[in-house]
Parts: sequence; C-alpha cells; structure tokens
Amino acid sequence: MKKLLERLQLSSEFLLFIVFFSYLDSIKSRIGPGQVINLYTFTPESVITAIPNILIIVLLLRYSFLKIHGNQFPLQKEKALLSFLMGLLGWILISDAFSLFIALAFGNFERNFIGEVVLLSNFTRVLDFMIYGGFYFAFLLFRKFQEHQKILADYDQAMAESTIHQLKQQLNPHFLFNNLNVLDQLIEENPAMASEFLHNFSEIYRYALENSDTSLVPLKEELAFSFNYFRLLSRKFGAGYKLEVPNEIPDSWIPPLTLQVLIENAVFHNQGSENEPLIISIQVNEKIEVSNKLKPYKHKKHSGGRGLENLIKQYGLLSKEPLEILKNHDSFTVELPLIKEKVI
Repeated sequence: MKKLLERLQLSSEFLLFIVFFSYLDSIKSRIGPGQVINLYTFTPESVITAIPNILIIVLLLRYSFLKIHGNQFPLQKEKALLSFLMGLLGWILISDAFSLFIALAFGNFERNFIGEVVLLSNFTRVLDFMIYGGFYFAFLLFRKFQEHQKILADYDQAMAESTIHQLKQQLNPHFLFNNLNVLDQLIEENPAMASEFLHNFSEIYRYALENSDTSLVPLKEELAFSFNYFRLLSRKFGAGYKLEVPNEIPDSWIPPLTLQVLIENAVFHNQGSENEPLIISIQVNEKIEVSNKLKPYKHKKHSGGRGLENLIKQYGLLSKEPLEILKNHDSFTVELPLIKEKVI
C-alpha cells in the first residue's frame, strides 16, 4: 500500500481526507425527505466499495497527466485540461466495460443496459470523477507548488552562501594586510614588540581561517576574539584607545570578524591619546551597538570603507533587518541586528 501511495504521489493525510469525504457523502445520500435515520445510515460499507473506484480515478488521472503534461511547472492550461478529459474518458470506458462484464455474467444485460440506465450511471460516474479527480488534481498542484518553492528556496540559499563566501574571501585578506601594515611599523619602531605581535597575531589569525567557511559564529566567541584582537592593537597604539564590552551576552549569532572590522575602523580612522583616549563601546540590547567619538586625523591615513561595505552586504543576506550606520558631528555608531538563530 505504501508503494502504491508513493507511485501515485499520494500522502496518507490526503487518502484519509478522501475516505472521510466519501463517508460523509454516503451519509448525505441516506438522509432525505421520508427516509428514516437509523444505524444503517452511518454504516461505512459504501466507503469500502468506493475506495477501489477512487484509486482507479486517481491512477487514470495520474497516468494521463504524466502522459500529456509531464512534470512541467507552472501548468499549461490546455495540456492540463486535456489530461483531465483523457482521464475522465478512460474512467467512463473502464466503468462501462466492468458493468457490461457483470451484466453478462449474471444475465441481466437487458435490464441494466437500456439507454436511460446507462446515461444515468455515466452521469454519476462523471460527477464522481469531477469530485475525486478534482481533489487529486488540486493535491497534485499543491505538491508541484511545494516542490517549486523548495527549488527556489534551495537556489536562493545557494546563491546567498556563494555570495557570503565571496564576501568572506575579500574580508580575510583585508584583515591580513591591515595587520601586516601594523607589523611593518612595529618592526621599525620596536622589534621586540613586533616579535610578540607576530606570535599573538598567528593565534588570532587562526580564528579567521577556522571560520573562513562559516557564515555565522556565536556572539560570545566573536566578542572574545575581538577583545584579544584589541589587546593586539594596543601593543602598537598603547593607551590611546579603550574597549568597553558588555558583561551579559545573549545567545545570538554574528558574521565572523564583524566586531574586529568595526574596532579596526574606529582605530584606523580616529586619533586617540593617553590624555584623551578614544573609547570604543560595544553594547548589546535589542541590537548590537558599536560606537565611538569622531576624532579624525588631520591628514587621512586610510581610505578604508571596504570592510564596512562588506558587512552591509552580509547582513543584507543574513538578516531581515539591515545594518544601520548612525553618524553625526561628534559620534559614529553602527547598529547590528541580533540574529537569534543560524539561518545559513
């Protein structure tokens, strides 16, 4: 039975619906003016005899649909209608042939095959085919629509994953080259600190490599990485910059290197000093907020912008809410939506 249902592309839920409908229809036919409602009214024997007929209708419609229309989607109206009519014709011919066989076998051909009886019987068969065939036809359309939607969803996800991978391929070199520039300066200014920087950087870059094929990481991991990365930058910039991180961190997800890019953006575009350190604040409420005062260098040192543009594109793919940038004359804030579950 299971193989038959699979061949006909039927679900057990649909079959139960058909049986239940057939049962209600049999009760309806026994209730009318002058008819007595008793136990017989609710007996299910008519359903048992109706099930083979319904399966034949479904089989005929399935065969004609595949033969004429095939697996195309969306439907072509002319072919779909022709499939339905072909199934209906096959149902009438098979039913009449079976009735003829029964009539000949029991010797009542003259009584059962007069014009009025045949016409009435075929009219009833047409109605049965229209009802049960219509149910099956609607079910097929629904299944086709589900398959089509799944194909579209899989395609959209594949495109999103491909785009995110391309964006991350851009971001990792960005992370590497900026830190090599820092290392280059340290080699000239403080070789001992440069050696320590290189050792710590190798540990931190491992995080970037391990997550190169990951679209999202836990926020707690990204915050821990970002704090270690900031300590690395402090080897060069000293006490000119301070990082404030939240104590309580909710369970949520974030694209890897996101906070690192924003910290880097604040440090490389704003001047800090020991007397007036630049405070980079990370707060997590309804959103993740990364903010800092604007203290631009007199002479611009970094063109930048690519890392932030990259994050905007990633959030466009990963979240229904966009990344927002709030900027006024003295502060710069980036608001990141909280991603509650790993979508890709």
